[in-house]
Amino acid sequence: MRGEGITALAIFCSMALPLWASGESSATQRALDGALSGTSAVAVVLDGNDGRLIATVRPEEAGSLASAPGSTLKPLFLTAALRQGRVRAETTVVCHGDLLIAGRDLACTHPREVNVLDAERALSYSCNTWFANLATRFTPEQAVDVLREYGFGSRPGLAGSESPGLVRTPASVAQLQLFVLGLEDVTVTPAQLARAYFKLVRDFDHEPVVRRGLEGSVVFGMAHNAATAGVAIAGKTGTASDTGHPWTHGWFAGIASRGGKRVVVVVHVPKGNGADAAGLAHRFFERWGRTAG
Repeated sequence: MRGEGITALAIFCSMALPLWASGESSATQRALDGALSGTSAVAVVLDGNDGRLIATVRPEEAGSLASAPGSTLKPLFLTAALRQGRVRAETTVVCHGDLLIAGRDLACTHPREVNVLDAERALSYSCNTWFANLATRFTPEQAVDVLREYGFGSRPGLAGSESPGLVRTPASVAQLQLFVLGLEDVTVTPAQLARAYFKLVRDFDHEPVVRRGLEGSVVFGMAHNAATAGVAIAGKTGTASDTGHPWTHGWFAGIASRGGKRVVVVVHVPKGNGADAAGLAHRFFERWGRTAG
């Protein structure tokens, strides 16, 4: 399976550049353009079956705009932890809602009555307490290795001017927790995040709890703004702020399927939050769903 992922990524990198450079028009591109019209959002859409880049809005920024990814990293760390035996699907953590790490208020926003969470529910509800606990099961070096395996910290080779983002080894337990939560010592570009979620799709067969958690996120959890009738979606939102910026930015990253077609979608809203990004993803899914058959 690992070889398949590497081969698919190689196809992605080799085929994406001509499409990005040429601005080739397609139904998917028109759907994305219509969904993001009048916004400052950046977006990338990959074919979910072979990883080809099939649509983008603001392509230069998609390759160069590196920002803290927030909770979009949670399914990647969960997948690695399950695969490596650091947690099990039934591992539970009690969440009281309040969470303070290095002076940062990271209180969970899921319903307070949802206070005992296993891996699937923790991902669906994006429980910071559960994932802060998960972080302590990695060493800083192991956590960095997880992100490098998904391609972060390197240029994906999609555009003429790209940022490798930042993957820096955390120096303390608190920084390790913030790293896993996507808030410190890591920045990613929309193109990198799309590539990572394309690889994540390949892990779904082995770690179905991650797929179910991401589906739950869209059905009833933090990514519910992306829910779209007739389109099966597994996705995650993220809200974070970058050093020196008083405002937050929002992410949506996910996989959508309809009529045998599958796409990986990343939307980044420079000044906003994850709910905003999920809402724009919904606008795209509505348009794309009408063309996917």
